[in-house]
Amino acid sequence: MNEKQHDYFSFTRLSGHRFPMNILTKLTLRFSVIVASILVLFSITVYTLSSTYRQEEFYDRLENRALTTARLLLKVEEVDKYLLRIIDKNSMPALPQEEILVFDRDDILAYSSVDQPTQSYSPGLLERVRTEKNVRLTFGDFEQVAVLYVEGDEEVVSIASAYDRYGRNKLRNLGTILISGLVVGIIIIVLTGRWFAAQVLLPLAKMNTQVSKITAGNLAQRIDEGNRKDEIARLAMNFNRMLQRLETAFEMQQSFVSNASHELRTPLAVMRSQLQVTLEKERSGEEYRQVLASLLDDTNSFAELTNGLLTLAQSGIENQRFHFSALRVDEVLFMAQEELARQKPHYHFQFDYDTLPENESALMIKGNDQLLAIAFTNFMDNACKFSSDHTVHIALSSKEKSIEIRFNDKGAGIPEAELKKIFSPFYRAANAQNIAKGHGIGLSLCKKIIELHGGTISIQSQLGKGSQFDVVLPLESLSK
Repeated sequence: MNEKQHDYFSFTRLSGHRFPMNILTKLTLRFSVIVASILVLFSITVYTLSSTYRQEEFYDRLENRALTTARLLLKVEEVDKYLLRIIDKNSMPALPQEEILVFDRDDILAYSSVDQPTQSYSPGLLERVRTEKNVRLTFGDFEQVAVLYVEGDEEVVSIASAYDRYGRNKLRNLGTILISGLVVGIIIIVLTGRWFAAQVLLPLAKMNTQVSKITAGNLAQRIDEGNRKDEIARLAMNFNRMLQRLETAFEMQQSFVSNASHELRTPLAVMRSQLQVTLEKERSGEEYRQVLASLLDDTNSFAELTNGLLTLAQSGIENQRFHFSALRVDEVLFMAQEELARQKPHYHFQFDYDTLPENESALMIKGNDQLLAIAFTNFMDNACKFSSDHTVHIALSSKEKSIEIRFNDKGAGIPEAELKKIFSPFYRAANAQNIAKGHGIGLSLCKKIIELHGGTISIQSQLGKGSQFDVVLPLESLSK
């Protein structure tokens, strides 16, 4: 047994996968019904056309017999009706159970090819023939032709009828052949249809087997993409891309949980240590105040870390979970600046109003104002936190299809080797750890929020001179 046969029988034995078997049956039935219907229609058409052709051909033969008899009776003087009857009975084209009747102008039977005619006729038929010249009738299994023949001043109505034994036998044989061929053809169609459907669904069966082996523990596994050209191959490619996204999200979740648990343990351990040391012996009021002040500072830091973690986790929700509305970027920026200034009065903000667009509609986008305010607050907070003068320079400008917000500081800068890592959760540059406290959440959160709005972030930094963050929000994607 070759590989294809093995795959086919393996496919048909997938008793645990009812869905593919239903599709196999449906495809087989639909293919069989369509092809069988075409075959039946073809057979009916062939039989009908053959029957019509047989009848028309036999009518023509009857007409020739009727005209020949009338012509011999009127034109050949040596031929009387007795001699004509002998000629009719012994002529080569004589037809089975043939009867030929000839009527004169007065509807009197002038000639009969048989002694006792059995075919029916009436004065109405004779009158109709004299009007229409040619009448073709069918009664029972017999065909009948009545024609008007005129020779000089004489005219007669010649009626010929016969039974088409040979034509009808051929038609019956044709019907038998067509029915037998139809039965055999339908059987072949069903078998080939099932084989064809199995071959079509075989890649899906393989894909189903491969997918069933993928679990949370082996998300790195991928399914076979085949020739990467047909519809099933594209389905496999899209499924692999989905697996890639799931694997990335799963790894990010694991990393987030691991880092978050570590970050949460540290302040809790510090706070617990301080409380344990304080309770070991009696302290003065001033010492208790110092411990409480330290605990308050740690609590604020812990609350800031918790809020950042919750927001970071929430920002990964799909776009549909957020309600986007029309808003002005400058208003969101000023709102964030006012809130940050209220919390940290020693921060300074310098806005470059020269780059503001004159047309206010150029500042309108669709987005989530709360999320954008969080991002803008983090950019300004980082700039002020790491600048010796606690100052951030902000410029907002509008281009044809985008809005750009620039945040500049004159801080210590970021080492070039670490520029690509600063947007990773919980990562902090080495020189930043000695300047200000932090948890490495802010920039990661900013990146998620800006990407959620279809934007990008670029950074330029020099050690000892400061850093510049450029946020670009594309208008065309946000306006949809």
